[in-house]
Amino acid sequence: MNLRRSMLIGSASLATLGFAAGQALAADADSSTTVSEIVVPGIRQSLEKAIEIKRVSENSVDAVSATDIGKLPDKNVADALQRLPGIGIQGASGGEGGFDEADRVSIRGTSPSLTNVTVDGHDVSTGDWFILDQYSVVGRSVSFTLLPAEIVQNVVVYKTQDASQIEGGVSGTVDIQTRNPLSLGKNAFTFEGSAEAAYNSNGGEWKPQLNGLIGWHNADNTFGAILQGFYEQRSVVRYGQEVLGWQPITSGMATGAAIPSLVGVNVPTLIGSSLFEQERTRAGVTGSVEWRSSDDRAEMKLSGFYSHLNATNHNSNYMFFGVNPNVGEWNTNVPTSYTVKDNSVVAASFPLHAGSDGIVSDSINRPDETAESYYVNLDTKFKLTDRLTIRAQLGYTHGVGDTPRQPSFEADGPTAISYMQSGNGFAISPTQINPQSPNGLAADWVWNARFTSVDKEWYGKIDGEWDVDSGVFKSVEFGVRFADHTRKVDGWDRGCSLGGTAANPVCWTTAMPFADTNPISYPPGFNAGALGIPGLLVPIYGDPKTIEAIINRINDGVHGPISAIVQPLNYYWLGAFKVKETDVDGYIMAHVGGNGWRGNFGLRVVSTDENPYVNVSDPAGTNPADITSSAYGPYYIDHVHHNYIDFLPSVNFTFDLQRNLLLRLSAAETMSRPDFSSLGGTVSLTDLILTGSGGDPNLKPVKAAVFDAGLEWYYAPTSLAAVSVFYDDLSSYVGFGDNPGVYFDQLTKSFQTYTISSPFNISGQLEGVEVQVQQPIGWGFGFQANGTYIDGHDASGAPLIGTSRWTGNLVGYYESHGVSLRLAYTYRSHFFVGLDRASPESQANFGTLDASFAYQVLPNVALTVDAVNITNSLLKYYGANTTQVRAVYDNGTQVFLGIKVKF
Repeated sequence: MNLRRSMLIGSASLATLGFAAGQALAADADSSTTVSEIVVPGIRQSLEKAIEIKRVSENSVDAVSATDIGKLPDKNVADALQRLPGIGIQGASGGEGGFDEADRVSIRGTSPSLTNVTVDGHDVSTGDWFILDQYSVVGRSVSFTLLPAEIVQNVVVYKTQDASQIEGGVSGTVDIQTRNPLSLGKNAFTFEGSAEAAYNSNGGEWKPQLNGLIGWHNADNTFGAILQGFYEQRSVVRYGQEVLGWQPITSGMATGAAIPSLVGVNVPTLIGSSLFEQERTRAGVTGSVEWRSSDDRAEMKLSGFYSHLNATNHNSNYMFFGVNPNVGEWNTNVPTSYTVKDNSVVAASFPLHAGSDGIVSDSINRPDETAESYYVNLDTKFKLTDRLTIRAQLGYTHGVGDTPRQPSFEADGPTAISYMQSGNGFAISPTQINPQSPNGLAADWVWNARFTSVDKEWYGKIDGEWDVDSGVFKSVEFGVRFADHTRKVDGWDRGCSLGGTAANPVCWTTAMPFADTNPISYPPGFNAGALGIPGLLVPIYGDPKTIEAIINRINDGVHGPISAIVQPLNYYWLGAFKVKETDVDGYIMAHVGGNGWRGNFGLRVVSTDENPYVNVSDPAGTNPADITSSAYGPYYIDHVHHNYIDFLPSVNFTFDLQRNLLLRLSAAETMSRPDFSSLGGTVSLTDLILTGSGGDPNLKPVKAAVFDAGLEWYYAPTSLAAVSVFYDDLSSYVGFGDNPGVYFDQLTKSFQTYTISSPFNISGQLEGVEVQVQQPIGWGFGFQANGTYIDGHDASGAPLIGTSRWTGNLVGYYESHGVSLRLAYTYRSHFFVGLDRASPESQANFGTLDASFAYQVLPNVALTVDAVNITNSLLKYYGANTTQVRAVYDNGTQVFLGIKVKF
């Protein structure tokens, strides 16, 4: 507690020093009339709205308005939020690597799972389209790929907590505020629409993007309705090189036995030339009906939202085969030369060896992979007396991530091969085999899978506000909330060898040449120049339609029948779980204020009843509750129950040091609950290297004491200079450690000991500073700039998930004579992503340049051009250190041409 008190005192001292500097700057500003004469109609309106939200709030917030989103090339809410200080975005939830639009949001260096996301103040369930996120890494974060930017009126990011806010955000909350029918304007009818064509430079295709809104309200503006629809296609083509993990050489490997000095040195398990192709369609509707009485004493709003993402995709990987329990270069072959750096073999050459498979080619198909989210919500407000107002909210939200099938195929073959670090990744050179044809490759593995993740919640709350207006006490808020949440994951998976033994049955009665899969080449755009890897392996892959047909047919008339080992699928209990949570909250909070100051203080009490249903491996098969019919070994279902109560006090004060100069001081206890997959105890195994990741149903919630101090200077209507310092004392965090676990290995058809990376509770801390400036210059020009520095780690010194040391934005704009132009550069330094295939993964420094242009051809019609990732910046990932390259991705540049109308 002494440390926390010192932090607040130190923050206040810093703010006082800033005040002295602010007075000098204010004197200069008052002597100039240039700023007040600038008129920037569209952009200025949005900036003023965002600044007004920030200025009047009792808490520390940042905001983005609807006009702001419309003026930037941002196609979902996360893309728009990245412009704010202290906000980091990710293009993926887990270790699948980023794609061409933002998917997750983190606040002030915390994991996206510790960011609470609400819509109009209530929870929203989510679904993930990528298969690993459906069962392996099932967090509490919301997928922003389901949230188009067009649905938004405002987005408010709360960086300090008060007692009235729903718990779940350790460092903050993102509240998406949708449009209201009675706030559309003076006209009875409102229509807004846009038609765009979306282009991806890798795929070279144009796709349609359509949005429309119609709203109506009656003459006295007491009843209205709004309906909005969206249909957005895009072609996603990602070129990449992937290293699917690093593993130490053991004495049992051929390399370790022949070269003892290499035992314990890390080697790449698989190095692949990866091609991801996807046709993505986001479609949905949102709407509301709103009523209020003529005397403004009663209000009611019924709203709904539905978003569906079809994410059909095909993923191919043509790989150097490094480690495998049975084959692979390191296991059965000995390099003729090698180079070690940072305890990792970064270059090696292998001779041709009949006992090893130097090349392996995967072709993974996921037809009709989808995600969806919807909610129905009722808000009411009644002013019972002149002093007492009651608000109530009731709703249901539902999200689904579904992979209905995953027909996939693998081929391999022996070859002499070498690799070395070059450019961004590894240059690979095979010999003895033609990498541009199927000659020398034979089919060896086929599999299929289905996974479904369902996320649903019933919620309700009643809040009251009593207008006290006595001395420093202005009002008192109070309320209770109930939420019943369920996250359930089910999976079915099965594969078989195409050349096995009696213990490992075959799918076909005879061998199948790779040529029978109708192999085709990667597209011409996939080249070494794009990724900066000279000598990148030139790959081939199986035709998706042919592979799906082969796997799903009973008898192809040539190679014999496919046995039942592939169809029907077996229940994959290792990745299945159910977690039920019932939360009951109550709070009381006082709003206080006086001459030159205002604030709030209160207490929120949260009761969590947690019920994970965990599948537990039982290799011995002796538990009376064992389910023994699974192909993945005997297991039983363990019902774990926990109940805990958390007390979350909070205090927020704002002081008017001068008319336009504010000092904010805040402190709060915050909490979030662990990821659902962690509580569910799911296990994701990589049989090739006997590793995996698992959960722990006994994890405690993440708790933190959060402190914030900020100085804000509003020196003109569209101008702002601000600085904030913050400190989070994470008394309970979630880290990762390795533990052994015994599971049934599908390759050897026997129980094996795996190295399982599991979560555990540990303390940690992070601290940082945010700086932002927003300034019109003149003649229609202006700029926004912000930067954030954060230092964070857990008690062991390991990095926190999602903590970038530096994030920053620089936005320049021009708007005059019907022309609107913006350039936006966003930068985020490296950060720890989490675990991928039980190995640590970090994303390297990344910066992107985006642009938007609009020309008002008619008062109600504008032509638009937006460009995302103009410089085609690459996404890069690494493992335990930067030497251990994990992935390099090229998502290309996205261009959007369109027309927008508004009446």
